[in-house]
Amino acid sequence: MNKAIATFALVAAAAFSAAADAASATLPAAADAGYDGTFRVRVAGYNIRYKTTEKDSTNDWDNRKVDLVNLVKDIDPDVIGFNEVDPPQMSDLKAMMPEYEIIGRHRTANNTQRATPVAYRKSRFAALGSGTFWLTTTPDVPGSQDLGDGYVSSCPETCSWVTLRDKNSGGVFCFFCTHLDHIDAELRRRNMQVLLSKIATLRDTGIPVVVVGDMNAKEAEPTILAATAVMQNSLLVSKTTPTGSWRTYTYWSWRPDEKSCEYALATYTPEERSSKVTGIIGHRIDHIFTSFGTEVESFATRNDARPGMEYYPSDHYPVVANLRMSCANNLYAGKVRIEIDKTVPYAGHGRYVLTHGANIVDDENLEFVLPEWVERAAVEDGEIVIYTKPEPLKIILR
Repeated sequence: MNKAIATFALVAAAAFSAAADAASATLPAAADAGYDGTFRVRVAGYNIRYKTTEKDSTNDWDNRKVDLVNLVKDIDPDVIGFNEVDPPQMSDLKAMMPEYEIIGRHRTANNTQRATPVAYRKSRFAALGSGTFWLTTTPDVPGSQDLGDGYVSSCPETCSWVTLRDKNSGGVFCFFCTHLDHIDAELRRRNMQVLLSKIATLRDTGIPVVVVGDMNAKEAEPTILAATAVMQNSLLVSKTTPTGSWRTYTYWSWRPDEKSCEYALATYTPEERSSKVTGIIGHRIDHIFTSFGTEVESFATRNDARPGMEYYPSDHYPVVANLRMSCANNLYAGKVRIEIDKTVPYAGHGRYVLTHGANIVDDENLEFVLPEWVERAAVEDGEIVIYTKPEPLKIILR
């Protein structure tokens, strides 16, 4: 019997999704040659600058988008999060990057203005769940800006996320892309607290987390310190010396004499790197955070110029990390424990398929942990199916 086929990260999808709909994949057995229980992923974050008329028309989106996408293709990320993506730019990215699935909605109630979408390689990953939430006291309300105690975000800031399963190794991780308030430090801190409260729901699942984005904050500011209390700053834990420039925000200004990550790390303390005194090394406000235990094999800030020009593809540089993560969230031997928790929209008595296309054959090795609103769970025609109890029991999903 193949004890690996029934391995699913339903809890990961349940943390954010109203329905877990896992794509089919045959996972490797523990004894497969060369399999060491880990998988590698190249991740990136890139603020592409929203579509606007620039002072120098060379920087207009239509004049730089080809160079920008070519840079992304050269980076060759498995997953990348973008910032400040207007609807026309979203259309361009989807058309110019067909090998990627791009998810994430725009920040207003009518789904317009800028977005923080995530693009992942379709050939490699299956999405177990995805969505967008707002960094406010009402994260599920599109366009919301209230941060409590009289604080109102200057823009409706969002975070888009996706839970991905590597089709080769079966490894599962959750990727977040966000953009924090650009005006006020307290607003940024509150934005971050909303994000961290969402991530906290994944902490007990053992599923690695990756967060990328334009945080509009340097490493020693309260916003970033809050993040690094529960995650690691990938640049600072890289096994190899980070490469590229220290700054990530360019102001569009041409600087061939960039101060490097290596120079900044060797010369200044974290407080100095975040202070105005060391403005010469520039604003580093785009970050990649990863779960503790994730191995960062390398980190780079790509300060590539546009070919043959003293211009950049955006007013930010992309940041890139090569990660090695554990497949420990998947079980490769023994009984598979499947916890069902808020994975379906409750609507009275009903039958719900949780794993479309899974083709489960090893059902005797499944152990179900059921909440009170589930009457029973079973494997039917290769699928995990649950039956919810009839009314009057009512479950409110949040």
